[in-house]
Amino acid sequence: MAKAAAAGVHLIAGGDSWLADQALESVLEAAVGADRTESVQVFRGDETSWARVVEAARSGSLFAPRRAIVVRQADAIKGEGEELLAWLADPSPDTALVLLAVKPDKRRALWKKLFDKATVVAAEPPKGRALRGYVQDQVRRRKLALRDEGFEELLERVGQDLRRLMGELEKLAAFAASHEGPLSAEEVAAVLGKGLAQPLYRLSDAMSARRAGRVLELLEKALDDGEPALKVLGTLHRALRQVRGARALREARASREQVIARLSLLPFKVGDVLEASRAWTDAELVRAIAAFDRADRRIKSGTDGRLALTAAVAEACGGGKGAAAVRPAARPGR
Repeated sequence: MAKAAAAGVHLIAGGDSWLADQALESVLEAAVGADRTESVQVFRGDETSWARVVEAARSGSLFAPRRAIVVRQADAIKGEGEELLAWLADPSPDTALVLLAVKPDKRRALWKKLFDKATVVAAEPPKGRALRGYVQDQVRRRKLALRDEGFEELLERVGQDLRRLMGELEKLAAFAASHEGPLSAEEVAAVLGKGLAQPLYRLSDAMSARRAGRVLELLEKALDDGEPALKVLGTLHRALRQVRGARALREARASREQVIARLSLLPFKVGDVLEASRAWTDAELVRAIAAFDRADRRIKSGTDGRLALTAAVAEACGGGKGAAAVRPAARPGR
């Protein structure tokens, strides 16, 4: 991250609290240094006003030649912000104003002006290839040895939660210090607190290959191990989207490298996903993805996740022999 200017207005915009805090630390280090006892004043947007923020920014200090005013949840401050607009025209030269906002409304004049005048740092959680690349970089920095499936397990479990990622990497690094060889998916799952839970990548592989019976078996195990229904659904949904993408790329005669780049796959997965794409037609994939979309709505509206997912798998796979063979038994109280 580039070093921020000392004074002026800084806008940290986005919903990832880890990235936002890292950006804030960078700004404060540049603005006031390490000693912040008298130099940093913090407000919460839902508990203050623009008038109070500007008053603090204009006030000097006998004890701190450089100051920083930090406003968390700045997008929760009421009012049009005329006071801040006036301050922007004549800011205090020894003061850094740092605004953290999850979803600033760019339609409003104040936020339009801020995006134009402030030093803006994005703090949106990375997705897709960007997320995979970020996690890979953090693993490399710690010289942490993971098998391919071990990396997949880590990525599956932390998702976009970068703050959790940092904590989990520390646990894995401590475990790896007394471990010989790269960590497997089962070892990653055990260290991250799930015991010997079945790694979700196996569920993804089974769904891609249209092995309905195996999908339902692993689905039951994942839910019994405490995996949230929506997380399991996301795994299944993503598997089908990858298969649909692989099918289109295969028909377009894309190279192996193009498939890896477009679908954000690890190299060892490419052959399996391309082979799995032969088990589906375009119409079947559309129907299967729609089944999981409906399951998503049902779960979010209160339907039991186990029932919604089981029905979606059966529909997605065409209600074949494998699905019927391992349909879960009724459970008391569900």
